[in-house]
Amino acid sequence: MDINHIIELLKSPDIEYIFYFVRKTKTEYISYSPEVSKDIFIQLLNIICTYLEGYSDFEQVDFNPTGYREGTIELCDLDYVGNYNEVINSFDSGNIEDVEKEADNFSFYCIDLNIDDNNNIKLFRRVTKFKRLYSKGILAAFQGNRLNKIEDKMLGLDGEIDIIVFKDKMIVLNHISLERIFRMEEQYSSKANEAINKLRNSNKIVNFDAFEEDCMNDLRIQKILTRMLKEGNELDKCFDNFNNVIETINLFDLDIEVQNTPSQGIIYEDKRQIMDVLRLARDSYYRSLIREKPGIDNKI
Repeated sequence: MDINHIIELLKSPDIEYIFYFVRKTKTEYISYSPEVSKDIFIQLLNIICTYLEGYSDFEQVDFNPTGYREGTIELCDLDYVGNYNEVINSFDSGNIEDVEKEADNFSFYCIDLNIDDNNNIKLFRRVTKFKRLYSKGILAAFQGNRLNKIEDKMLGLDGEIDIIVFKDKMIVLNHISLERIFRMEEQYSSKANEAINKLRNSNKIVNFDAFEEDCMNDLRIQKILTRMLKEGNELDKCFDNFNNVIETINLFDLDIEVQNTPSQGIIYEDKRQIMDVLRLARDSYYRSLIREKPGIDNKI
């Protein structure tokens, strides 16, 4: 995804725009769409373009639920975000009442841009408290159902963007915002459960129900399982070469017991073993070819 192409499109003439200010609750999204003057829009768009230019040379990588690497832009498909359509369907351009009253409760805003008949761009920006947001950008406030420039520091539109949606891709500039804007916990739980089922099918983890429960009760582990699933690991076959599993456990002195009868398997006892079991499943333990030095790939 070319950021410079996005900037080019944002500099197109006669862009049609709608602002949505959204409140995220535990059960739903509630959006408001106040009037925003052309003057504010043009000023903000110029600041946004300048901000995005700072990302033009960044390396682009797949979104990693377990962490962000400095100097990169993360990408994911829209269907990776399970409730993306829920958010978009909540946008209500007719809802302009009580905007001023609700301003303190908004979670994020989205600028929906129709560049032309073939190109639509959505820009998402997470906020905390509007009235406490200080900025080097545009200072504005809601007055009735309109967003106006004012002198006091009521609302800062700083031109920073967290997420860009273009075509069928999502460009994530702020890693944590993806989880704050969308309900990624639901997505992680779903994907982790899919990975867990594959591990169950390997038939090589004794006391699997306890292992599953401990994994699914830990969001960090759910994220790790989500990543493992996306990496294309054949989790249902990960322990097929069980003699190698035993050798790895002994080489790295892992605190894991092995069962030989009535069938072979690793014995899960408690939460302390989760990461070792997942590293075994991911084949993260290795011995270097030249010096035959043992090591661990900890990129999960």
